[in-house]
Amino acid sequence: MPVRKPRRRTALETAASTPFALFAAVIGGLGLFLIGVQMMTEGLKLAAGRALGDLLERGTATAPRGLAAGYLITALVQSSTAVTVASIGFVNTGLLPLKNALWVVFGSNVGTTMNAWLVATLGFSVKIEVFALPFVGIGALLMFAGRTLRSRSLGQALAGFGILFLGIEVLKDSFSDTGGLFELQDFIAPGLAGWFALIGIGVVLTFIMRATGAVIAIVITAAQGGLISIEAACAVVIGTNIGGSSTAILAAIGATSNARRLAAAHVIFNLVTGAAALLLLPLLIGLLDWLRGVLEQPATPALMIALFHTTFNVLGVLLMVPLAPGMLRLLGRMFRTREEEVARPQHLDANSLAIPDLAMHALRLELARAQGFAVAALSAAAQQPADGPALMRETAALQALAPAIGNYAHRLSAAPLPQALVEQLAHSLRTLRYQETAAVLIQEVAGLVRNLPEPSSQDFGSEIEAFREAVAQLAAASDSRREGFSPGAVSVLLDEVDRRYQSLKEALFLAGAHARLDIRAMQDWLRLASIARRAAKQAAKAARMIAALEEGTSATEAARSEEAEENAD
Repeated sequence: MPVRKPRRRTALETAASTPFALFAAVIGGLGLFLIGVQMMTEGLKLAAGRALGDLLERGTATAPRGLAAGYLITALVQSSTAVTVASIGFVNTGLLPLKNALWVVFGSNVGTTMNAWLVATLGFSVKIEVFALPFVGIGALLMFAGRTLRSRSLGQALAGFGILFLGIEVLKDSFSDTGGLFELQDFIAPGLAGWFALIGIGVVLTFIMRATGAVIAIVITAAQGGLISIEAACAVVIGTNIGGSSTAILAAIGATSNARRLAAAHVIFNLVTGAAALLLLPLLIGLLDWLRGVLEQPATPALMIALFHTTFNVLGVLLMVPLAPGMLRLLGRMFRTREEEVARPQHLDANSLAIPDLAMHALRLELARAQGFAVAALSAAAQQPADGPALMRETAALQALAPAIGNYAHRLSAAPLPQALVEQLAHSLRTLRYQETAAVLIQEVAGLVRNLPEPSSQDFGSEIEAFREAVAQLAAASDSRREGFSPGAVSVLLDEVDRRYQSLKEALFLAGAHARLDIRAMQDWLRLASIARRAAKQAAKAARMIAALEEGTSATEAARSEEAEENAD
């Protein structure tokens, strides 16, 4: 009887003959995979430079473009986490509107399926040592011998790509001898409870590892080795999609309302997609098996899982097409900040648009509210020290209210209006521009004043105090809702601000000339005073325009007066 020779193993193959050997091999293979993914992601991001950020910022004007950008960037850097966190960051800073970022995140979910395809195709159809080791060698050579950051980053990405597949090889060999011993689903309760348990495993593993691709790689290699059935593996993959939401949730903690809404949209997308995939799991498996037969592809679990992962993510995007408008409306009512609540219009009733005179009156009332925010912010900036939280709170409220006022004015302009109301509407928009400009300038003041030390009284401290007092008095007088409000008093106090500004400017020049003040510090103080004066002038102009609008007939004359002042400046 011939003696059967044992199969010769390569250096990378690991025999999982004992539970400890299996554990060690899985941990080692997973470690290699995660290191490879990290190196490849970071290397590609560095090699691409600003291109990825620019694509996110400028290439997402429509839903299809946002979807394509999310897919392409995720497929390139192999990290939906990076794309999701970047999208939340762009939304947080106002560079990317929520409705556009929504589709970027949806596209990133489809893009992350490329990881499953890499594992399913290259990981099981080629000899990995021959394929991966050259990437590691070439990548290492570029990393250490490259002359530019881009070449070294590209080398890091290539090396990471090779290490990623070496990790897959270790995982594959670890599970290859284990599938015949037991199946994981033998330890899972049958029925619906068992499916939820498998989904829960995917959620927990993804939350712990913070890497959807790593969990999917384990699932595919386990299924390919016979440790888990295709149906059970697909259930775990559903869990990885849901667990991937954890990164978005963590990134949105402490962020703006829109950033938190985007994170919530990511969670809703993954929950809806996961529920649809679970309900249709037998049907999807049957459909994919039929499709595999039509395409005459080999009946490998790895291919089936990759097809399933892609199919239910694409299905999720298709579900979102009719659901996205309603989702945006729902999210708009969630996570509202105090500033957003305060800044909700109180007078802009859509029914009033049918009566232009009534609509114009409502617009004037809302402009008076906006003026209240502007002068409160200016008053906070004039305090010693400046009240930073109040300043940011009031400017944020104004900037949240301004778009609603502008939109209402735009809708009113579409109606047939008499010439007098057309002029009043134009002056209303001019008033809103003054208020928005004041808010931006006040925020600049807040940024500058944090970095400037208080001067001593013998330098120019008294001039600073006098200037601040003049600005504070002007702010109080410029609130058009205040009892006894007088545009004439506003003009007088504005002249006083100008006089105090000139005195302060002269004192700063003298302090710099006599070396009592560093030249750079002198320039910073001059810039601060100039911006504060401009903010005060914008608030005063808005106050006088509101008064002119209330009088009705003198609005045109007031506008000409403001234009003359602007030209004089």
